[in-house]
Amino acid sequence: MSNDLFYSGNYQKAAFGEFGLRVIASGGTSTVGEQYNAIQAMEDSTISCTNAATGGDTSISSLVILAGQIIYGTFHTISCTGGKVIAYIE
Repeated sequence: MSNDLFYSGNYQKAAFGEFGLRVIASGGTSTVGEQYNAIQAMEDSTISCTNAATGGDTSISSLVILAGQIIYGTFHTISCTGGKVIAYIE
């Protein structure tokens, strides 16, 4: 269950990872039922994910993110086919 980020306190907690995180290594997938607000690459990584965007791409396949890079959104599923990422729980 995700937190309501319309409240500034929840938004600030999510921004600093206070709702937790998941480390997803090569071959791994995110936990069913969780939502994530950011994905950070711990090393050069390749991921696929779905998100709750109201415009643009809602499904991303084989995205390469470089070590240290962060992407933001509301992600529902994340799978890592190479490298290792941190997914911050929303």
